[in-house]
Amino acid sequence: MLKTITFLIQTISESGLNKMKFEDSLKDKIRELDVKNPQYAMLLKQALEYWASLKDNGINNQLLQDLVFKYSAAEKKLKQLNQELLDKQKRLDDDLAAAAEIQKSLLPQTIDSAENLEVAWEFEPCEHMGGDIFNMFQLDDDHWGIYMLDVSGHGVQAAMVTVSVSQFLQPNSGHLFSRKSGKSTPTYELRTPADVLAALDIEFPFERFNNFFTITYMIINTKTGDLTYSNAGHPHSIMLRQDGKMELLQKGGPAIGIGDFHLLSGQEIRYQEGHLQINPGDKLFIYTDGIVEYQNPDGQFYGSDRFYETLNSLQGESVAHIVAQSIKSLMDFGNPAKPLDDITLLGLELKNKG
Repeated sequence: MLKTITFLIQTISESGLNKMKFEDSLKDKIRELDVKNPQYAMLLKQALEYWASLKDNGINNQLLQDLVFKYSAAEKKLKQLNQELLDKQKRLDDDLAAAAEIQKSLLPQTIDSAENLEVAWEFEPCEHMGGDIFNMFQLDDDHWGIYMLDVSGHGVQAAMVTVSVSQFLQPNSGHLFSRKSGKSTPTYELRTPADVLAALDIEFPFERFNNFFTITYMIINTKTGDLTYSNAGHPHSIMLRQDGKMELLQKGGPAIGIGDFHLLSGQEIRYQEGHLQINPGDKLFIYTDGIVEYQNPDGQFYGSDRFYETLNSLQGESVAHIVAQSIKSLMDFGNPAKPLDDITLLGLELKNKG
């Protein structure tokens, strides 16, 4: 019988994790054992416990091996996904850089031909690329057109809208002039700011880009000082008179692309139009909401009141100095928090009439 137990242990050792070989041998040898003999029963128990431990170790080793394989596969997949993420981030960064260049290319470089106007501006782009753009261009011998717009959202999509609108508002696009009837000369006349905004609202419904934008468009007669403007949801431009009085240019209507919300206020005409005179020494400031919505690290907004106070305190200075100091005041307030939206400020002053 002892030989049987010895053979059983040997069988266990040799079979290793070969389950079928061991179980067949085990069945045969157990039949031969006198399990009623306490000595043999104890040896059998120890042999079975030894086999059980081998089996547990085998299972644990197999589980460990499976875990190692799975971890290795997961690590490989993670590295692959991480590389794909890095590649996508690089493409996104390249797209944002391209959008930023597009945005900068649309800004006016110089306006030297505006002999009767002193013009200055500051543009501070946000970190994520916004949708601010403005331009100033000569329409005819006496008239200059000015627009400033702010597209909702950021990134490439906002830049696409910005490019499309700026193309729409090019003097040679045909959207800023209308043909006169009859044989009068000239055969074209300037379209009013309200008409231009209404045309933009038709051309750029929200469904086209899933964006809306605010814009102010105005026409200045540099000989007479006549100014005509209309505003589509944009922050009201500021007229700082030579005597220190401040006027807000409030005529207009809703943002471009948001539907017939003007009817809720009882305003039948979508875009109302304003008219006023600019006299020598008066200064006009056009800006985007990135200024008043700029926040410091404590979450406080710069706000309209602080902006108005800054302009008033600089009233006697040149337009260039007022624009530069206004942006400095803004940045000092931020101390210096990165802007979450583009910051744009344009100032101009009529030097003389005639």
